[in-house]
Amino acid sequence: MQNKQSYLSEISKSVKDNYYRFFEITPHTQLKQMPTFQLNFFIDQALSRNFQVTIQFNDQTPAATGILNRISGDRYLVTSSDGSMNRLFSLGEIQSIKRN
Repeated sequence: MQNKQSYLSEISKSVKDNYYRFFEITPHTQLKQMPTFQLNFFIDQALSRNFQVTIQFNDQTPAATGILNRISGDRYLVTSSDGSMNRLFSLGEIQSIKRN
């Protein structure tokens, strides 16, 4: 019984992989939510050292890359290096942040 289940599991994995490859679908890999203390730490570092960062948002909008500025208590502004894109956000909207 267990051999049948593992064999069936292998077949279904193989079918799924071939389906993705055939239709050139890339599975959407979503980053996990960073803990609040870690977000605060990374934001503080980016602000004090003027790092360029990439921010992923919880609402699945495109990531924003640029320099952070604090607007008020927990409101921030990210501006792209060429100044063409700005985004206002609060700490609760961030899924993850990374340094570039």
